[in-house]
Amino acid sequence: MHILIVDDHQLFIDGIRHIVKSLDESVDILEATSASEALGYLDSEAALDLVLLDLHMPGLDGLSIMRHSRVRNTCLPIVIISGEDDPYTIRSVIDAGVMGFIPKYYSGKKLLGALRMIMQGQIFIPDEIRDQIQQLASLQAPDRQARGASSNNGITKRQYEVLKLLASGCSNKQISESLSLTENTVKVHVSALLRSLGASNRTECVSIARHNGLIQ
Repeated sequence: MHILIVDDHQLFIDGIRHIVKSLDESVDILEATSASEALGYLDSEAALDLVLLDLHMPGLDGLSIMRHSRVRNTCLPIVIISGEDDPYTIRSVIDAGVMGFIPKYYSGKKLLGALRMIMQGQIFIPDEIRDQIQQLASLQAPDRQARGASSNNGITKRQYEVLKLLASGCSNKQISESLSLTENTVKVHVSALLRSLGASNRTECVSIARHNGLIQ
């Protein structure tokens, strides 16, 4: 697995590298201390499976990385590790489809647990942040189903390809071979589909997608 850590503080990068290596020594760590340096990795042919990203850095910020064509077109998984506390900003990055939001005030132990969940293909959002987002949604958002219908449930092109293969009964390994993705990336896409469609498992995901007319 290849992970890019993007933060303008080298000491923080060193700490994250130590934590990630404690999860899996075989992980290949790339690092960037600026958004422009990170964009260089995205522009290159460097193998990447996950990006751990700080939102606020001098010059270009983390959002410029999330808008990069490689991130959008390949659904490269992004995890935000940030001191940001504005619920509107946090909601905007979560709505953009990140795999997780980890506050920088987390202890090493909690950070380790969050990364462990994410590296297993799950989405991590702290309960306190999830509560804030839900409160905003109840105040501002119209009916979720209506929003989902108008935006195709926020499913990306790559996730739609995974969804169709799920519907045909393919395993993660078969999907990875068919789409030339790693199995870990497939797990990320499946988790994102479950979240987008409000499903608790793969079977329910396909059923909801068919009910909503996303697939036949």
